[in-house]
Amino acid sequence: MTEQPSPLKILSLDVENVLRVRAVRITPTGNVLELTGRNRQGKSSVIDALWAALGGEKKIPADPVHDGAKMGNIVVDIGDATGLKYRVTRRIKKKDDGDWSTSLTIENEDGFRSDKPQQILNTLIGALSCDPLDFINKGPKEQFDLLKTFVSGVDFDAIAKANVADFDARTVVNRDAKALRTRANAIVLDETAPTEPVDEAALVRELAEAADKNGAVQRFRSDQAARRQRAAERDAAAEAARQRIGQLLAEIEKLTKQADEDDTAAAEIRFEISEAGDEPPTVDTQELQARITAARETNAKVAAAGRARTEKERLASEAAALEAKSEALSKAIAARETEKQEAIARAEMPVPGLSFGDGVILLDGHPLAQASQAQKLSLAVAIAMKLQPRLRFLTTKHAALLDDESWAALVRLADEQDLLVIAETVNSNRPTAVVIEDGHVRGAEQQAAE
Repeated sequence: MTEQPSPLKILSLDVENVLRVRAVRITPTGNVLELTGRNRQGKSSVIDALWAALGGEKKIPADPVHDGAKMGNIVVDIGDATGLKYRVTRRIKKKDDGDWSTSLTIENEDGFRSDKPQQILNTLIGALSCDPLDFINKGPKEQFDLLKTFVSGVDFDAIAKANVADFDARTVVNRDAKALRTRANAIVLDETAPTEPVDEAALVRELAEAADKNGAVQRFRSDQAARRQRAAERDAAAEAARQRIGQLLAEIEKLTKQADEDDTAAAEIRFEISEAGDEPPTVDTQELQARITAARETNAKVAAAGRARTEKERLASEAAALEAKSEALSKAIAARETEKQEAIARAEMPVPGLSFGDGVILLDGHPLAQASQAQKLSLAVAIAMKLQPRLRFLTTKHAALLDDESWAALVRLADEQDLLVIAETVNSNRPTAVVIEDGHVRGAEQQAAE
């Protein structure tokens, strides 16, 4: 098992001509260093100078050199319980154009200087720094985003974006599935409708055949009537001829012959009548037409039922497909949530009971906003130390907001965690407070003169 390196502490801090600080030397004697005094006297500048020395150029504020000076210096001595000591020196030079340049050195007691000083500092203070009281005052999302840094291998934003997209897609799918299911359920099938259609075409053909047969009967009747008419005419002619026999003796032979011919013709016609046989029966077309009408009604019902069944099956199938898609989206959301929770479970959280909710931090299963001030303060200090595990210090510019009970809790946490808390307050009357006035520690100039 690899032995953990001994934690480092700030042994002293010297700031000269940086921001509002003229010259300040501070040697912490306990776990809480309280910087107090009136506003705009240099308290915040001391904290800013410390971070400018340790945090890299990105931590150096604009116009960092004190008005009227050409050079600002920050010297931080740090060391551990084994006697190991480092001196960090940050120099900031004001240029003629108002811009500035900076240099950084780290050396140990033997005079060894590193050629990568900022890289060494980054390993001591971590990539992030956190003012615990600032953390408490942040919104839930900012707190959530900061705490995400403890969970490796999980892209919270990507998961949230994917979940939102799938949730929106699932909402649309569920809505469409519900609409299709409603439409499908609204289709009422006629359970009494026949399942098989009637051959309407066959009935139409049968009707046409019946019409042909009835037409033949009519023609037969007409032909027979014509034959009877002709026979009657022949009978009349024969009778007329016989009547004329007595009148026209001269024409008897001729008329007799004509009569014989007419008799023969009439006999032939009557033979045709006898040969034609009995009159064929007629077909009842009204009954057949009624059957065709019934067949059409039956077929209309069969077709309507078939279309309704097909539409119902189509809508139900589409609804089932959308419901399956919705289930798949739900599983994807659940899988991502499971992956996130497993990663969170593997993460080394600053305090027990800390977890992630939907965009908020949870403490013992409840939103952090519901925690007590003492719980929030303890969590914020733990997070700050987790982000900065080697160099045991943290700073806060918001300590003036703490009441006596919260201040006592902060002091207690500093002692329990064995870390240096550099806290800025306003006109504190605590005897251990370091008062900053006009860029100096109150009384320091007088002591130096004596």
